[in-house]
Amino acid sequence: MYQIGELSELTGVQAGTIRFYEKCGFLETVERLPNHYRLYNGHHLYQVRVCRLVFGGFVNRRLRRASLKIIEAARNWDLDAYEAAAQSYLKEIQEESEETQKVIRFALAYAKGKEEPELPGVFYTKKQAAELLGVTEESIRNWERNGLLPLQQPYQKRLYPQEVLNRMYLIRLLLDTGYSIMTIFRFLQNMDSGEYANAEKLLIKPEEREDLQSKADCYLQALSELRQKAEALYGMLAEMKK
Repeated sequence: MYQIGELSELTGVQAGTIRFYEKCGFLETVERLPNHYRLYNGHHLYQVRVCRLVFGGFVNRRLRRASLKIIEAARNWDLDAYEAAAQSYLKEIQEESEETQKVIRFALAYAKGKEEPELPGVFYTKKQAAELLGVTEESIRNWERNGLLPLQQPYQKRLYPQEVLNRMYLIRLLLDTGYSIMTIFRFLQNMDSGEYANAEKLLIKPEEREDLQSKADCYLQALSELRQKAEALYGMLAEMKK
């Protein structure tokens, strides 16, 4: 059993943050002494470590959703669910990395005016697109309202072909790497009209001199660091089982 100062020293997490995790329901019930001091057990030790790893890295909405399942399983001390959630988290990070690299290739080829590769004749509903992208359906509606996606007939059921899904991935990537809706709109407008040189210039911030490739590399690096944390989460399972 540990008092909060001891738990803080063992985990490297400040006492105030541990109390915050408890308040948020990320830890199982904490015992209180007659003097109201908290008393933590071995489960809490790992639950705090799990929280530290989950909240200590970059995540987007999709990956955050996956990571919270690990916290939930640890809180419930359901180690089978924990193992499944940790494996799923690693898989989603890998898929996100692969998809990001694919979108970068697509964007850079697009920016140079190269022809797009043939795309399969697959269509996605708004719900399916949102799930694949890790965004909300409202985000896609917002992109439509802001002119980032091709216009569709009013009241028509939205079905998106693969090239539009690729465009959505590109929009999300640009948003994730700090570009504004207006800059993205102007970029896509130039791309669609074949003004590739102007489009490329829009993706370079004068004060930073960083282009899309540089920002994408930072994004991929963040995903790589997140993968290391996810592997550490999975690696703790053997200790937890003991």
